[in-house]
Amino acid sequence: MNLIWNVGRGAVKEPRAVFVHYAGNENSDEVELAIVGKGVTYDTGGLNIKLRMMELMHGDKGGAAAVLGALEGSITLGLKKNVVFVFGFAENAIGPECYKPGDILKAMNGLSVEIGNTDAEGRLVMSDCMTYVQRTYKPKQVMYIATLTGAMLMALGTKTAGFFAPDDEMANKVKAAGKDAHEDLWQMPLTESHKEDIHGKWGGDIHNIGLSGFAGACTAAAFLERFVEDNRPWAHLDIAGPAMMEETGGFGARTLLNFINNM
Repeated sequence: MNLIWNVGRGAVKEPRAVFVHYAGNENSDEVELAIVGKGVTYDTGGLNIKLRMMELMHGDKGGAAAVLGALEGSITLGLKKNVVFVFGFAENAIGPECYKPGDILKAMNGLSVEIGNTDAEGRLVMSDCMTYVQRTYKPKQVMYIATLTGAMLMALGTKTAGFFAPDDEMANKVKAAGKDAHEDLWQMPLTESHKEDIHGKWGGDIHNIGLSGFAGACTAAAFLERFVEDNRPWAHLDIAGPAMMEETGGFGARTLLNFINNM
């Protein structure tokens, strides 16, 4: 799992990928859903160091926190569902061992990933976790959730999260889960131009940021899509705005729990 390893290799504490198999349906071995949460415990931005909001970056684990909340809710309610809850934990620290802009890293699924910016680390953390959970547990559908991009914060503000789901049925399920949870979600586009924008620049398969410099939330989703296998329905929730703001801390857990309960 070379991507998550590189994000966390400059920190004192090693990165960790945690997989919790909640087997609530004793009548089936089939995993109905896997949810991967970004758990960057602190994000300096790496060598592309952040120039603002550094004091909030302990909150960059908001995706993993939402997944943990959904796990706790599933246990408390005794939901009869089979779900794998996934936590990608790493600290994006600066030091002599940290990864660098210009590196080309081999992902667990075999793709070579060019590092254009070390502050686009969350997608790296989640991608290897997504590969592992799909190949190990064979879930029917998959989700990402993360405080992923400042671009989403700029687009939708502090009260609304954006989500991507190319499959209409999956998108409708996410919308319904968010509405029932009273958590504001807005569906975002994912076009061919966004996918082309992450093509490799230096001989690698994909670049970890959009080369145009625009539509950062959409190019991040295009990156994540490259790690979904076997045409599974998938969704990605970018909760950067509401999850990083103190008054809406914990954003996403209720939406995930509703999604699970409604399956």
